[in-house]
Amino acid sequence: MKKFLCIVAILTLACKVNAQDGKLRVGGNLGFTTNGGSSFVIGGDVDYLFNVESKFSVGGATGLIFIINDSFNQTFLPLAGSGRFHATNKIDLGLDMGYAIGLSNSGNGFYFRPMFEYKLGNGIALRASYSGIGSGGYLNAGAMFDL
Repeated sequence: MKKFLCIVAILTLACKVNAQDGKLRVGGNLGFTTNGGSSFVIGGDVDYLFNVESKFSVGGATGLIFIINDSFNQTFLPLAGSGRFHATNKIDLGLDMGYAIGLSNSGNGFYFRPMFEYKLGNGIALRASYSGIGSGGYLNAGAMFDL
């Protein structure tokens, strides 16, 4: 855990050093679990990305994930490194990878999130993704907004 927190701190400092090239975005998503249950998922996302090339951006991502079930609810705080490939002017392919901290009724676990984004313009993008936390996962769709 100490190594992971050290990596997050280094990413944060790297983002601050390259702040002139960075982009802060916030958004939300809705989804459902894929592990056979009938759970509903709602989440909020924050990411900060900076360009390392014209077609590639890296940075960090976090947010809150609420998994709502009839018998119990779970809350996670993901902390992840992010990478985005800008396939076209309108389409981005990305991956967030890191660690999800269980805040209520849930354990911690490895976090990964491959995603597809379609840019609508005016700093708005639609996002579809699969998120995996430990041995569970969910499909979701949402929107991201540039700040």
